[in-house]
Amino acid sequence: MPPYQVYVEAFTYPCVRFHPFEQSFVAQSIGNYIAIFCASPPFKMNKYKRYESHGVSGFPIKCVFNVDGEKLLSGSSDGSIYFYDYGTSEVIKKIKAFEQASIDIAVHPIIPNVIAACCWNGEVSVFE
Repeated sequence: MPPYQVYVEAFTYPCVRFHPFEQSFVAQSIGNYIAIFCASPPFKMNKYKRYESHGVSGFPIKCVFNVDGEKLLSGSSDGSIYFYDYGTSEVIKKIKAFEQASIDIAVHPIIPNVIAACCWNGEVSVFE
């Protein structure tokens, strides 16, 4: 199968995550938003829905789905963790976690209300 170009803007994607149950994936853009794509060719981007309250500002910010796929979590250049409703793309909650950029998040696979996050300086925190 030939490679597909799924994105034509001038921004790169430091993180791509498949939805745990739907035929879609999200891509964190350096352009300060998360885009949604169909997971089957031709991999069309949803032009009407995106997650864009967090900041990226050139950092390799990651995003992750919670276990049931109803929430999308993202780090941010302001040190916060953003919780988005996957269906509406609205911010559910924002936690100020670090003084520097929050670059990665992991959701506990068995205890869904526990997350771990790390920041640009290497600090790791666990939240409930």
